[in-house]
Amino acid sequence: TSDTAAASKPQLSRREREEIQKQRATAHYRKMHSEGKTEEARADLARLAIIRQQREEAAKKREEEKQAREAAASAKKEQLAKALNKKKS
Repeated sequence: TSDTAAASKPQLSRREREEIQKQRATAHYRKMHSEGKTEEARADLARLAIIRQQREEAAKKREEEKQAREAAASAKKEQLAKALNKKKS
């Protein structure tokens, strides 16, 4: 019975078998990569985490600078208003 099952299957050439193995290996690698289980995926995730952290720090710094500029501008306006009020008197 195993002979008939083997005979009913078409025999693949070496190139066809290698191509099928290559496709399976590629699919397996893509699956592992998408799950974050390959070295490349781990490196990518680590690099992305570093970039995310740098962007957060830069955003905080920009926000602090913006608040400092606004505070300086409001202080300058107050000082100017006081100076103008003194001149009017």
